[in-house]
Parts: sequence; structure tokens; C-alpha cells
Amino acid sequence: MVTDKELGKLIKQAILRDERLSFQTIEVSVDDRIVTLTGSVQTYRRKLAAQELVSSFEDCRDVVNKLTVNPPSSIPDKEITNNVGAALDSHADITKETIAVSVTAGLVSLNGNVGSQWERIVAEDVARSVRGVKDVNNFLVVNLPDKMEDKRLEQDIEEALSQARGLKDEKIHVAVSGGVIVLSGKVPSLPQKEMAERVARQFRLWEIRNEIVVMDH
Repeated sequence: MVTDKELGKLIKQAILRDERLSFQTIEVSVDDRIVTLTGSVQTYRRKLAAQELVSSFEDCRDVVNKLTVNPPSSIPDKEITNNVGAALDSHADITKETIAVSVTAGLVSLNGNVGSQWERIVAEDVARSVRGVKDVNNFLVVNLPDKMEDKRLEQDIEEALSQARGLKDEKIHVAVSGGVIVLSGKVPSLPQKEMAERVARQFRLWEIRNEIVVMDH
């Protein structure tokens, strides 16, 4: 197992090699193998790229991503609003008529109703991809016409986790209440923690709280 100092050095070197991140202002600090990223990047996509890069290190227990998004040029809020609306309108999986878009200083707010959790996630992802967007507040409400009982849903998620690669031997607990999935338990690595959350996101709920703990090696 590498030391915090060695892990930080490896991550900094990886950032410099990555063409998406090498010219961004990113600071890296490591404490007990928990990596904190600070500084700024030009797009939200690059913020996510930094998160994914750091998470790929086996010795990283968790990532605290404090990077801010500062686009290279200022784009008027009205133009961003129009561009987000057009992007949502052109996406086949989104019912644009039920979504209201507002923008303040590059911060996008999405309000309205959608038919599924997948549509809610896609709408936010599309909004984040628009040039000039600094962040997105997703206030979209999912209409759930066929809401499953919490206990049955817990069993379905636990079964899916038991079948996922790298998770079948892990003891991950699932609790469902009021439209929220709570994941808890312990896993050996951060990628397994993130895999558990991706599996849970396949189910139609509003929110996921990932409280799984990554154990020390």
C-alpha cells in the first residue's frame, strides 16, 4: 500500500498526462487515502473526468470533489437558458414540455415533472453538457404510477447487487423509505462502492444515499 504522499504524487502525474485535465487548475491533497480535489476546471465534464481518474486508483478510499466550474468565457444566462432548452428538446428520451429551465450566473435549475428516474438523470446530464453551465440544480419530480412496496424493492435491489460483478461476495444492506435508497455495509475498494450505487440507480427512485464504507487494505 502506498503512502498518502506517494498516492498524491501518482494522481498529480496522471492528471498531467490526461489531455482533458493537464491545463486545468487542479490541486490534490490526500489524508488517510481520501483524496480531495480543489481548484477549477472549464467544464462540468472535466470535473467528472477528474473524479473518474482519481477513483481508478486502487489505493484511493474515497474522493472529495471540490472543483468549481469556470467556463473560459462568460455566456449570458438567457443564451444558456435557450441552449439548455434546445438540447432537452432535441433529446428523444426527454419530455421537454414538462420541464422549466432557469439560469442564474451560469447555475441551471430544472423544475417540473418527468416520467422516470432515468429521464430525470438524462435531463440533468444533458443540461450539464451545455457550454457555459457551471452547475445544475435538479428539482425535477419523478411521477411513479406503479410504485412498488418498499420491502419488495429492497429485495429486488439486493438481488441485483448479489449478481453484479465484484459484489456477489460483499454484504451490502439496502433500505428503502419515502423514495430514498440507502446503501450501507463495507467493501474492499472504492470502485465496488461506486458499482453498488450504479446498480441501485437502475431502479426508479428519487434519491440514493451511498453510506458504504471502504475498508482499509
